[in-house]
Amino acid sequence: METLLLQKLAEQLPLETMVEHDHEVRSAYLQKTLHFLHLIKKADILTVEEYTYLYKLRNKINDIWRNYLKGRMNTASSQMQNMLQCSFHHQTYDMMFDRIQQLPNVLYRGRVSLMPLLDRQEFYHIPFTKRYLIQNQRYSITGIPCLYLAGSLPCMYKELGKTNISYGEFRPLKAFSLLDVSVSYPQMEKRRYSHEQLFAFLCTMPLKYALSIWAKDNEKHAFKSNYVISQLLTAAVYNRKTDIKGICYASGKAKGLPYEQRLNYVFLPTFQNLGQAYDEELMHSFQITVVKKEKQKV
Repeated sequence: METLLLQKLAEQLPLETMVEHDHEVRSAYLQKTLHFLHLIKKADILTVEEYTYLYKLRNKINDIWRNYLKGRMNTASSQMQNMLQCSFHHQTYDMMFDRIQQLPNVLYRGRVSLMPLLDRQEFYHIPFTKRYLIQNQRYSITGIPCLYLAGSLPCMYKELGKTNISYGEFRPLKAFSLLDVSVSYPQMEKRRYSHEQLFAFLCTMPLKYALSIWAKDNEKHAFKSNYVISQLLTAAVYNRKTDIKGICYASGKAKGLPYEQRLNYVFLPTFQNLGQAYDEELMHSFQITVVKKEKQKV
C-alpha cells in the first residue's frame, strides 16, 4: 500500500511545479496540496488524527505565505519557527525531515570572472563586511551571507549558466547536519517504511512542495513569491539553537541531470563580531582547492 501511494505521488505530483506568472505561485501550492491530501485520504493509511495534523500543516504553510504577502513579516516569521517546533506524538516537525550527515566527497562553488580567480578566499561566502552585495536568492535573505555549494560539477555549471568560470573544490573535513528538503521518489520506493516513518515523510511534503514552485515571468524580478517560504525557512533555521547548519535541496536549473547530481547545499555562516569578514570556523571545515578558469561549460 505504501509503495503504491508513493508511485501515485511520483506520477501525479512531481516535486517541481512551473506556473506562468508570479501571482499564481500560492494558488499552485493550494491546488497541488489539495490533490496530495486527496490521494492520502483515498489510500486510507492514516488515522483521523494523523490526517488532521497533515491537513493543518498544509493550511499553516498557506497562512504563513498569506501573512507575509500582506506585510505581516514578523507574524509569518514567528509562525514558521513555531511550525518547526510543533510536536506530534513527541516529535517536532523539523525532526520529521531527514538529516544529511554524509556529504559528497567533493562539493563545488563556481564564480564567473573574466580573469582567473586564484585566491581560495574568493570562494568563501560573501564577507559580512560586504553585505550590500547580497541580493535575494532562493534560500538567501538580502544582506545575510550564505555559502552555496553544488553537489556535482555539472550542477554547478547549470546553476551559473555561463562561461568564464573559476571554481573551488570543497572537501568536507567534518560532519554537518543539514535539513534535507529534497525528494527522490525512486529511492523512496526502495525503502521499507514503518507507519511512523511514512507518516513523517508525508508530513514533510507540503513544505517541500511550497519550496519547489517556479514562475516563468519572475526570473529578473526583485521579489519572487516562490522565495517567501524558502527564505522564511532559512531565517527559522538561523534563529533556532539546533545542530542544523544548513539545507540540502534539489537545483531547479539542473532538471536534466540524474537526481543525485542535482543536489545543492546551502550553509549558514555565523556572525559574531563587528568587523568580522567570514565565518572562519565554517570555512576551515573544508579543504578548498582552486581550479583554473574553465572557458567552456560541461
